[in-house]
Amino acid sequence: MNFLNYIFSFCFIICFSIFGFSQKKVAVLLAEYDENASSNNLQHLVKYNFTDGVMTGKETIISLPTKKAGTTGDYVRFDIGKNVIYKNRYVITGIGNVIDIKTKKLLVAERADLIACSGDSIIFHTNDIFKGKYYSVLNIKTEKYQKIENANYNPIQRPDVEVDETTKPYTITAYYINGKKDVLVKDAGYGQPQPLLGDDVKRKFQLFWIDKSTFLYSNYSKNQQALSIYKVSIDKTVEKIADITEIPATSPNDVFSLSANNEIYYSCSKGKFLIDIKKKLATKVMFEAIGNNFSVESDENSKYGRLIKFEATELGKKWCKADNAKSISGYTALQNDIVIGTERYAQGVVVWNNITKKWTSIEASSLEEIIGWVEE
Repeated sequence: MNFLNYIFSFCFIICFSIFGFSQKKVAVLLAEYDENASSNNLQHLVKYNFTDGVMTGKETIISLPTKKAGTTGDYVRFDIGKNVIYKNRYVITGIGNVIDIKTKKLLVAERADLIACSGDSIIFHTNDIFKGKYYSVLNIKTEKYQKIENANYNPIQRPDVEVDETTKPYTITAYYINGKKDVLVKDAGYGQPQPLLGDDVKRKFQLFWIDKSTFLYSNYSKNQQALSIYKVSIDKTVEKIADITEIPATSPNDVFSLSANNEIYYSCSKGKFLIDIKKKLATKVMFEAIGNNFSVESDENSKYGRLIKFEATELGKKWCKADNAKSISGYTALQNDIVIGTERYAQGVVVWNNITKKWTSIEASSLEEIIGWVEE
């Protein structure tokens, strides 16, 4: 081997060593309805793989029904509440199901509220008229899911705070383990108007906990056309944060949420607002952060949908949803719809990445939900 060939071979080996093992492999998880879902109630959790920005294939992780014989109510649902991915492996649905995407197993079919994830434990709370109130825990190492029998166990170290909607106006009361109860708010407003559309005919009155002793809630006026955001502490300190007026009637439920940048958002029929507790402001959000320097236009434009940005660069305009867009470093996935007049049809998902700097379309016309991203 002459000197030039030696140098070439040496450089090739070095480049392979540096770049050959630095391929970025990620996958986006989608929940998709079966083509015969209307009769078999089946849904699929599907993983779409990407290597260095290029989609390389897909894999069905597990197929599960939304309804199951012998089970009352919903069985497994990806389209209710917020899905969470824990330890790059466990999908926790908004109703408390847990799926291990590595072993492709359903670990929890029970319905409960996710409270916390800590180490090998995923902790849930059940508040059911028939089952009662209790905490339960899934040990992901042993795959055992069990009720916590200790009545004094409280992983969040705060009282049980509930809203009484049988009174007008509503009241908010704290219940303690020792049997003590405190009325924190005597006038919590009248709640938002009932929905105009959809199957969920009851509004969900949400308390958004800031820390172990303080929460936010929205206090609607009697005519339900104005609201005030209040901060309440369990020591009964109540502070008004902001007012939102001229609220139109609409179908979606109001909701508090944390952005990918840990900012507090409040969504209502007037739009999405950034809640600044220190400055006592509710500011209309123009672009919503979806994490990893990606953002989506908050309000849909009737002419083009929503503008998507990466840092300060405009990536394009899509008919998509802002609330289920998901990202990972260098990648984002958004629901892709087609709009014809007043009709709207899901076309699947579009993915943009900062490697090829191109859009990739995933044909999933029976899309149920974008779950999120995992690293391979």
